[in-house]
Amino acid sequence: MTEKLSKRLEEIHAEIIFLANEVEDAIYNSIKALRTQDVELAKKVKLRDKKVNAHEVKIEKKILEILALQQPVAVDLRFLIVALKMNNDLERIGDHAKSIAKIAMRIADKPPLKSIEEINRLSKIVRIMHHDAVKSFIYEDVEMAKETIKKDKSVDELNDKIYEDVLAEIKNNPQNIQQGIELINASKHLERIADLATNICEDVVFMKEAQIIRYGAKQ
Repeated sequence: MTEKLSKRLEEIHAEIIFLANEVEDAIYNSIKALRTQDVELAKKVKLRDKKVNAHEVKIEKKILEILALQQPVAVDLRFLIVALKMNNDLERIGDHAKSIAKIAMRIADKPPLKSIEEINRLSKIVRIMHHDAVKSFIYEDVEMAKETIKKDKSVDELNDKIYEDVLAEIKNNPQNIQQGIELINASKHLERIADLATNICEDVVFMKEAQIIRYGAKQ
């Protein structure tokens, strides 16, 4: 590896970490806004999404430039492929956080449902998954990546439970149908964030072991 390529790869690594931290803040603040009915905080999450989008484009351009001009191979090439995919996944996670913030804004003046506590519980698992997925990328920790992937099952189960609980609440109190539908959507956004964190972990395994493990495959 040339010194120039090494420096460029380090820059990409740092840029991805910065983007991941921005997205992690967005997840936390969007759920906090939903739980506390804080419209101003929700608006801040929505506005900061533009920063996430701009940074995603910036990283993509840098990666494509390296691929075109430096022609990396082997481990360096796998790193750039993973960085490119992770960059896109992080931007999508940011979009889901923004969507949750919008939900918070729409139901801020409505009485909260009991299911909001389950949403908060789900968000904690999802935030841990996101944090550990990024950490596994930073330290190239395959075992951490694989352990994080296992948590996705718990997220799916809790998402299903929230759906059933919210439907029960709506049945008992039909006037709360809007809040119920919005909470189901918020839960689904969190479930999708967990899926994207899982994608990142699977790509970390590919980066280190040159194995594709999606859908249980090993190629």
